[in-house]
Amino acid sequence: MDAEVNLAQLFRNRSATYGNRIRWREQRNGVWRKATWTENQAIVNRLIVGLEALGARPGDVIGILSNTRWEWMAADWAILGLGAVTVTVYPSNTPATVAYILGNARARFVFAENREQFEKLASIRDQIPNVEKVILFEDAETLADDPWVIAFDAFQTLSSRTAAEADAFAAGRAATIASDDLATLVYTSGTTGQPKGVELLHSTLLAQISGVRTMMETIRPGDVDVLFLPLAHVFGREEHLAGHDRGLETVVVSSFDHLAEALRENSPDLLFSVPRVYEKAYAAIQAKAAAGSHTQQRIFHWATRVGIEAVTQQAAGRPLPAGLRMRYRLADRLVFKKVRAALGGKIKFSITAAAPLDKSILEFFNAAGVLLLEGWGMTETSGGFTLNTVKDYRFGSIGRPYAGHELRIAEDGEILVKGPCVTPGYHDNPQATAETIDADGWLHTGDVGEIDADGYVYIRDRKKDLIITASGKNIAPQAVENALKAAPCVSQVAVYGDRKPYLVALVTLDPVAVKAWANEQAIASDDITAVYNDPRFRAYLDAGLQRANQQLASYETVKYYEILPEDFTVENDLLTPTLKIRRRQIHARYHDLYESLYQPSKAEAAY
Repeated sequence: MDAEVNLAQLFRNRSATYGNRIRWREQRNGVWRKATWTENQAIVNRLIVGLEALGARPGDVIGILSNTRWEWMAADWAILGLGAVTVTVYPSNTPATVAYILGNARARFVFAENREQFEKLASIRDQIPNVEKVILFEDAETLADDPWVIAFDAFQTLSSRTAAEADAFAAGRAATIASDDLATLVYTSGTTGQPKGVELLHSTLLAQISGVRTMMETIRPGDVDVLFLPLAHVFGREEHLAGHDRGLETVVVSSFDHLAEALRENSPDLLFSVPRVYEKAYAAIQAKAAAGSHTQQRIFHWATRVGIEAVTQQAAGRPLPAGLRMRYRLADRLVFKKVRAALGGKIKFSITAAAPLDKSILEFFNAAGVLLLEGWGMTETSGGFTLNTVKDYRFGSIGRPYAGHELRIAEDGEILVKGPCVTPGYHDNPQATAETIDADGWLHTGDVGEIDADGYVYIRDRKKDLIITASGKNIAPQAVENALKAAPCVSQVAVYGDRKPYLVALVTLDPVAVKAWANEQAIASDDITAVYNDPRFRAYLDAGLQRANQQLASYETVKYYEILPEDFTVENDLLTPTLKIRRRQIHARYHDLYESLYQPSKAEAAY
């Protein structure tokens, strides 16, 4: 399988290998569509010759501006198969950011999702004169008079080549692409300044795919995965590319909102996700348990303790004593089986990445028989770089590096990495490249961490996010936030306190959990804001945050907090598309509120 020198060859080889098996399926407007590997290759062939008919040539940059859908994957394979370069654009990007990315990348053509995304492009049309044509996945019939637009279906019939001729053309192109040719530009969703275009070659992406293949050897052809992550992000892209390599049957889900239903209906074997998914699932499970009878609550908490004890023994390689084994079976029958059922009931393991996940959540899901394996990587490493595996994992760590890759800790604690999946640099930005990749080839990740005696890596925080208090204490805000998010009804936390005497925080709440608490207390919950302000709820929340604070060092504790009326979301620009908080935006938007928390008379005490 390592004979391929480019992604186009990999695509064609796997398509030939798996033939009439199902490659992907997607439900849209209540109707399922699916394609075999052979059918999927035929679609991609038509797109390749369609691009050629438009005038696209090897080396051209072609954008994709869309949510996750099967057409995104097909367009990506077609661009790569032509020998062109895919530039990925988040559908949540503002018009100004879209204009910058397409202009900086010098994109000639753009695949766009629908009328909404087309309107975004139309609003910046004079800023992107390099874009010659927009290929619209849907809604093109509403724009029939605009020669700038071509419908996706019509685009597939643009070439006069027969199916056999299209396949021969695609095979010929695949034979000419060099391993060090540029495959894609992925613009970082940076929190300050303009995004930087990370250059990823066919060779770096193949190294990433090879790393996944080695680390996830328990994956089998035909295993079902659910792809809901944004394909514009390197993690979603990694799932799409590596899934093709491993012969997966991919259920494509258009958004996070439909994920729970997709899991129940499709019973996947694998789930690639971000921590926010498990944080919300954990909060919902905890809220449901809290709403149960006293006996049900006791059973739930007993089962959780038993489960964590059992998986801790297993992780250490120790056999379970007979008594613990019996208790664990009972706990599974009473509690954990229901947790697995909510995730489809068949998950072998799940990869979680993009941000740290609180250890208590990891332990709970592993106790429930849903093996969560944390990994770590970044756009500049083509996706993953370290990973826990089914056979070797440590709770709280991000695993160990891929084979053939190096990782070390600098004197100031920063994680440095080197290896074949690392980017050669940023597009047209030699200064940023020199600032990130040193003369010896080490990529400076900006993450602070450490390595244990067995080679497992632990992330402590972002180097630039570290808070230094007025007393000189260095604090990793993510660790504090993860601790506080374990408090009942808490959704998100953003702490603050650089150069200040102590930490304060803004807290957002999970309305579902709050309503469950209110119903349990026989409090009318029609007005959720009124519940937030109810003294009984405030006392309940205070107590939960106090317990969370007790898990932290004294200098890490949050002294005062304020509840925000809305959650952090992608739509309000306070979460990244992979659901990590945008710390700088939050600090800027709520600067005055943060500062008011240093006047204790106006703040809620957290203990």
